[in-house]
Amino acid sequence: MEQEKTIYTIGHSNHEKETFLKMLQTFDIEVLEDIRAFTKSRKYPQFNDENMKEWLGEAGIEYRQDHELGGRRRPSQTVGRTLNSGWQNESFHNYADYTLTDEFKDGIKLLEKTAEEKRTAYMCSEHHPARCHRLIVSNYLAAHGWRVLHIMQNNKGDIITQAHQLGQWGAMPILEDDGEVVYPENID
Repeated sequence: MEQEKTIYTIGHSNHEKETFLKMLQTFDIEVLEDIRAFTKSRKYPQFNDENMKEWLGEAGIEYRQDHELGGRRRPSQTVGRTLNSGWQNESFHNYADYTLTDEFKDGIKLLEKTAEEKRTAYMCSEHHPARCHRLIVSNYLAAHGWRVLHIMQNNKGDIITQAHQLGQWGAMPILEDDGEVVYPENID
């Protein structure tokens, strides 16, 4: 029986650099894959790509950017609007359409390859994955046999993980025969 592959997610939110680093170190993360569309932050400069590369490197964590998995996608010109109509949120709908592209597939393959070789977390800015395109990336990975764990802090400030479950925070994904993950409108 094939062993389940594990990958982590994290949102930088408004964390101090030290807190964020502790969150990664708690789970022995070796590579942090940045999947933000924009890798700069005026409000939280510790999370600018160049700064992160430096302080993560000093801590022994490799920093990588994956622009192919970045969020904030425009409406698709090639995917029919009904295919992912389970998403009422336009940004999530657009990103779900984007996951059907070769560009996304290239990015996700690179992320999977990295995670097969080293303990990896992918990062965006939102604290909770339900508010971020990490949710759709997580659905894709979970539908393809990955155990996805979200690194977060609970209300007491304890560092925890929450196992990802398909459809727990939004539209229920369907894995099609060709491996595509889509979100059709919920039909009762």
